[in-house]
Amino acid sequence: MKSKKFLCLALSAFLTLGMVGCGSNTKNNKEASAETAQTEKAKIKDGGTMVFSSTTDPTCLNPFFQNNRVTFTVNNALFDPLFVADKDETRYYLADNMEVSEDKLTYKIKLKDNLKWHDGEKITADDLIFTINMAKDEKQGIADRQTFIIDGKEVEVKKIDDLTVEFKLPQAYAPFDAGIGSLRILPKHIFDGEKNLAQSEKNNNPIGSGPFKFKEWKKGETLSLERFDDYYSGRPHLDGIVYRIIPDANSGKVAFENGEVSATYLSEEKYERFSQDENFKTYSFDEGMLNYIIFNEKNENLKKKEVRQAICYALDKEEILKTIFKNLENTQKAYSILVPSTKYYTEDVEKYENNIEKAKELLKKAGAENIKLEFQYNAGDDNIVMMVKQQLEKIGIEVEPKQIDTNAFFAKLFGEQERDYDIIYNGYVMGSDPDGYASAFVKDGEMNAQFYDNKELDELWKKGAKEVDENKRKEIYEKIQKTIADDAVVYPIEYTKSLIGVSAKIGGVEEAKLVPIYMFEDLSKLYMTEE
Repeated sequence: MKSKKFLCLALSAFLTLGMVGCGSNTKNNKEASAETAQTEKAKIKDGGTMVFSSTTDPTCLNPFFQNNRVTFTVNNALFDPLFVADKDETRYYLADNMEVSEDKLTYKIKLKDNLKWHDGEKITADDLIFTINMAKDEKQGIADRQTFIIDGKEVEVKKIDDLTVEFKLPQAYAPFDAGIGSLRILPKHIFDGEKNLAQSEKNNNPIGSGPFKFKEWKKGETLSLERFDDYYSGRPHLDGIVYRIIPDANSGKVAFENGEVSATYLSEEKYERFSQDENFKTYSFDEGMLNYIIFNEKNENLKKKEVRQAICYALDKEEILKTIFKNLENTQKAYSILVPSTKYYTEDVEKYENNIEKAKELLKKAGAENIKLEFQYNAGDDNIVMMVKQQLEKIGIEVEPKQIDTNAFFAKLFGEQERDYDIIYNGYVMGSDPDGYASAFVKDGEMNAQFYDNKELDELWKKGAKEVDENKRKEIYEKIQKTIADDAVVYPIEYTKSLIGVSAKIGGVEEAKLVPIYMFEDLSKLYMTEE
């Protein structure tokens, strides 16, 4: 479940993108954003190889087993989802359409009729059913299993014809739409009979459904994909994609500036600089991530609601953000546990505007004195930690910073090691449906890293997942957001934005759609432009 539903700060691992053979003499992003579709089309040049640069190899070329950004990115090129449903629209990929009964208990998904696997075999309903059965198999350890097991009961899956599959739910389950849509199906003729999908040698030579197919993997050096000419959505413009492994992140950044790599995530400083450079286009988009501070309620003081509230009032969000950003337009202050792109998000929650006197009153009410808190953190977050330390000193709370190594940091967050921190700084990406956040806040939730226990809210989370009336569901999740804010369970800091730079020679960025984690949702839309 971790890799699927709790995509934390591990995904900030360095990843850049680029094109081989790109020049550097075209418009900047302000002009590029105003280009018409007709102008873009006239400049399309077929061919060229796109280069991704990562500090590490992917972990597994199977979409069921992925836990870092480069693995998600590679699998996104190799395997298409059924569809993508966000807050605003549904974009169909392998699926042609989905029908849902009025009672939300029956779903029918019809696949497009021109789908092929990378080895030329036709993609059919049998592949979809096989994939779901593998996901249901508890021995496989697949996170997507939770989509097809609802309150301990299996979703019934039935083949209607070669392209259509029917799903019968044991009860209404609103997140089913997002769960089934994000499924990336596997070829039955390749994996049929496989006992252990995660360890299968077939993952090293994947047969997928996406716009690019596997070519070669020299571990520690390069991973190469080539264009899939029979791609159902049309032949991609690029000849291929190469993922270069460059362990030193700074070397990857230099490669971008030199034109060897032509798209990358940028620091704020470089984003501002490249925005003024005609050789590059720059883009800013919501990452769908919340960065926040966790209060461990195992601590006797943090167990008290008034102490947590006092800390929130003592903290100054804007001053914290100024330790990260020179221009606060490059981020967004956060108040809710949901991000703005999630359904039913509301900002109508307690915001804890900085108020030292109120913070002191709350501490007095709680009878809390001489509080000492250990703030564990990952490398790179020193400025944030020191600002928090400075701010809490104003109300008499002593903060002891403790940097821990990355492996220990995530092991503690995931509960694989003892959660012995008092406060800790983290971020998550939970998706567009609010049910995805439940595991971080229900009592027995796998990602409840703060040990929050609220029986009433636990029931509301369950009720929200089953409720099919949109208005009632909205009321439920708004109440959850307000209650968690009132309880000061965590301290939201920012809704992050991705800042990226792209060579001015790359076209199709808007059509490819900039999205969290992958950077580009649809790689088939990218192309080189004519000089």
